[in-house]
Amino acid sequence: MEANPAGARTLERGLSLLDHVAAGANRLEEITQASGLSRSATHRMLTSLVGARYLRQGPDHRYHLGIKLLELGAKAEAMISLPDAVQTVLADVAKTTQDTTHLGILSGNDVLYLAKARGHRGIEMASRPGARLRAQNTAMGKVLLAQRSNDEAISTFDAAAVATPRSIRDVGAFQEALDQVRASGYALDDQENELGITCVGIAIPDLLGEVAAAVSISSPSVYMNPERIQSLVALLRDVQPELSRCLPPGFERAWI
Repeated sequence: MEANPAGARTLERGLSLLDHVAAGANRLEEITQASGLSRSATHRMLTSLVGARYLRQGPDHRYHLGIKLLELGAKAEAMISLPDAVQTVLADVAKTTQDTTHLGILSGNDVLYLAKARGHRGIEMASRPGARLRAQNTAMGKVLLAQRSNDEAISTFDAAAVATPRSIRDVGAFQEALDQVRASGYALDDQENELGITCVGIAIPDLLGEVAAAVSISSPSVYMNPERIQSLVALLRDVQPELSRCLPPGFERAWI
């Protein structure tokens, strides 16, 4: 049976409306303008999406993402998961170091956190699986950007993306940070994403040797003197082959 081009276009347009609402357009006029559709067509599709619970409409007539997306997201999270071995490795490192460990990938200009093992120092970090943080402010982000061409990595830098007073604020300093990562093989985030927290990260190749992910250890900064940083880098390098064996080629495409 041949595909119905009109039906496919309608589906694409309906999905695009979800993207526009997710991006912050929530009035009919705003969504109509963002979609490029007629007002009547936009209203008709929005009504269908509300009826199917993909969107909801408040008393003020603004549109918001609906509960159906939350339900699908929970199912997707359960079905698209890393091997249990990844979490086991992270948990073992967290137990050995007492510090929080993460595994993440690049998604656009952000690091997307895929796994986390909590530390044992009584300090809870804001990070969580599924969270996105600006790559330039994180150890995992910098080590992954350093794998790209210099022009491509520099193009992701945004001087306005400041998370703390210690975040890198100019492209020259960012260039120096990338050069340091390439020379040393690891990246450091010294309170650039969260005050009081210092992170060290290295890249993780997949089974074919292509860098696909990064792993990091995050600790209260008072514990992160130069000697300990080097010992943590050595520990991460020790577990790198074990993590690589868990990452089939192209695994990251399930998330981005």
